[in-house]
Amino acid sequence: MGVALVLVYLVGCIGAVAVGRYRVKLSQRGRLGAATIFGSLPWFMTQMATVVVWPVFLCVWLARGRPASPWKSMTTGDGTIVIRRRTAS
Repeated sequence: MGVALVLVYLVGCIGAVAVGRYRVKLSQRGRLGAATIFGSLPWFMTQMATVVVWPVFLCVWLARGRPASPWKSMTTGDGTIVIRRRTAS
C-alpha cells in the first residue's frame, strides 16, 4: 500500500511539471536554462511549491473553477524565454 501511494505521489509530481509547462506554453522537451529560471524566479518558485504539494494545488485549482494560468511566456530580444505574470488588458 505504501509503495502505491509513493508511486501515485511521484506520478503527480511529474504531472505537475508537465501541466505547469503546458499552461505557460513551454515545450515539454529540454531543460530550462539558467537565464529562464533566474529571469522567471516567481514563476519558478511557484512551480517548485506546486510539485512538492501538488494535491493541495490541484484541489484549490478545481475549487476555483479551473481558472486560466496567470503566467505567460515571452521571448526577449536576445532569445531568452522568460515567464511573467499576465497584465489585465
